[in-house]
Amino acid sequence: MELIHSESNLNFVKMHLISHTRDHIYMFGNIPIYSTEYGELAHKEQIKDGWRRTTKIDAARQILSSYGRQHAVCMRLLNMVFLQRAGADLPTDVVEDLEKTRPAPTPSAHRRILKGGRDKIHDVVDFGSACDISPETICWELIRYCRLSLPPERRRPENPAILRGLPVELLTQLEILVLAFQESGVYDIHSARCTGARLFRNQTSRNDCVWIQAGGENMYSALRGRLPARLIALFKIQLGYMQQDTVYRLVGVQFMSLVDSRRPSDLHGLVTVQLRDLTRELTIEDIGTIIGLAYLIPATDRRWLVNIWIDLRTFNEI
Repeated sequence: MELIHSESNLNFVKMHLISHTRDHIYMFGNIPIYSTEYGELAHKEQIKDGWRRTTKIDAARQILSSYGRQHAVCMRLLNMVFLQRAGADLPTDVVEDLEKTRPAPTPSAHRRILKGGRDKIHDVVDFGSACDISPETICWELIRYCRLSLPPERRRPENPAILRGLPVELLTQLEILVLAFQESGVYDIHSARCTGARLFRNQTSRNDCVWIQAGGENMYSALRGRLPARLIALFKIQLGYMQQDTVYRLVGVQFMSLVDSRRPSDLHGLVTVQLRDLTRELTIEDIGTIIGLAYLIPATDRRWLVNIWIDLRTFNEI
């Protein structure tokens, strides 16, 4: 025993991992195996909802009985659906009941709705004037986007003189469907505004900050593959060479640079971003890369703290 105590120095896995817990949470977010999200969601669906359906007399027994019946019915329905898909000959009344109990289709998490069309915007030149960006910058960004997103046989000629005359529809609002925190079928709608250089409600221009999905959610960083960016323009344009080509829904953004290599600060646990002088004036991306509004807290001149810990609805209610 004396030899074990003298040589161990607590240098074994269970004790060693604890020393890394704090840094791991700061860099990568919550540790999934210790997350309370699933327990909180189960508590809401199994206990709170069950309590509301009881008579408040011997509620625990009623909750357990109700949840047991729900579980049995769900298992029965799953078995019937499996047999139906396998081609089993089910009674007509069973098939009719299965059709009635099919769950309502959930809204697509990738839905994006553009609203608020701008008047007097006809082509790329008008687009640049409305957003205070040179048409040349827009044309070269369109060329870069086409090279990355369109097959060669469907691209427009890479001639800025031709691209300047492309028809453009400029919009001011984007609605993004975001799954609510700790909910399984409830969605929030994030309304992102982008007025360009035009005033919003006769005060100042409004160009919201959004999250752009630049990588996978399994990336090792506090932002999980997301990057904050400021909206510059929301627009529709036909980039294909043929007339029947699809109209593309695109977004112009200005990406923010991360400070300290995406590592949260040891002082407040938040990531800091900034707008550098050499930041690209405009980057064009597909509108589907926007995954929600980003809430940035002003820190210093051209620097912001990124809220990465609290969902936007909860943050606004605090």
